[in-house]
Amino acid sequence: MFSVRIQTGPISLATAQDQAHDRCGAEVRFVGKVRNDARGAALECLVLEHFPGVTESEIERIVGLARQRWSLQKAGVVHRVGRIHVGEDIVVVETASAHRRDAYEANVFIMDYLKTEAPFWKQECFADGRAHWVEARASDQRAAQRWRAEGQPGAGPVSASAHGRRIGALILAGGEGSRMGYLNKGLQPLHGRPLAQHVADGLRPHVDFLAISANRDLAAYESLGATVIADDPAFGVRGPLAGILSALGRFPPDLDAIMVAPCDAPLLPADLVPRLAAALFVPDGPPAVVAATAGHTHYSIFMCRPGMLISLIPRMREPSDFSLRGWLRACGCATLQFDDEQAFANVNDLPALQALRV
Repeated sequence: MFSVRIQTGPISLATAQDQAHDRCGAEVRFVGKVRNDARGAALECLVLEHFPGVTESEIERIVGLARQRWSLQKAGVVHRVGRIHVGEDIVVVETASAHRRDAYEANVFIMDYLKTEAPFWKQECFADGRAHWVEARASDQRAAQRWRAEGQPGAGPVSASAHGRRIGALILAGGEGSRMGYLNKGLQPLHGRPLAQHVADGLRPHVDFLAISANRDLAAYESLGATVIADDPAFGVRGPLAGILSALGRFPPDLDAIMVAPCDAPLLPADLVPRLAAALFVPDGPPAVVAATAGHTHYSIFMCRPGMLISLIPRMREPSDFSLRGWLRACGCATLQFDDEQAFANVNDLPALQALRV
């Protein structure tokens, strides 16, 4: 009675509907269609892309949120991907409850969140041959924010841990190490352990999955007890964004957040992950939270929702700013202040490493 399905073929409304429970007093079905609302050339079709596993998991989370708010006997989502022509169905959302208000409100809630949280990206293709990727609309964001502002009746702020959030972590170690004479920076020793091991040991108690983005000495990184992921050659030399996007398909599909940190920050504070999670999982929370201190915003140290990473795909396909800073700013990240500047020390050259060894 609670289902999520993504498919490339046309949606059959006859098969989309599951049998409702005998106690259901109301059933609501929303059918979204591709429409031609272009002001210039006629729209020919939409092309929708997604990340298998990640997208389904996020939609299941949205359905779960609806079930927490309303008493539902059924909630189902069928969503198309691929090439979808004008007039064809793109999504079907069905809800059922003993009470019509619950069925109606849950349906609207799921659809509002699908348009803002589910990791799809959409390209409009026009009859004159033009095509462009569609940005999120401010009106859709406002619709979702309404539900976040209302929250659950009688509920106050809840910590991230109270919801049992599942967090994955990615340590960035795929650079060339040019400022260290092209040494493999993450494997340089500090007090008897590689730099990357210091970072991994600090993150591991707070995360459910740990991976390292690396392009050299993969066996050495694997010995640190983490999944090691090399950059996909299709992305070329695009820096840390290529490492993050290459890792996306390797993360478990049920993660609520992804923590990213560089291999050359061995002194990170013990409360880094809990504090970033608490700032991320609030009503009307941002898509990502970046660590900051009085003197610096540390764009390589952040936590985000998995769906935000989907925005990297069109960014990597076109000439763009491939810096973490540019991408995170474009996504509307927030910052979280930490007091200890030294805890975020970046060991990116041999003198800095030697200073910590003293």
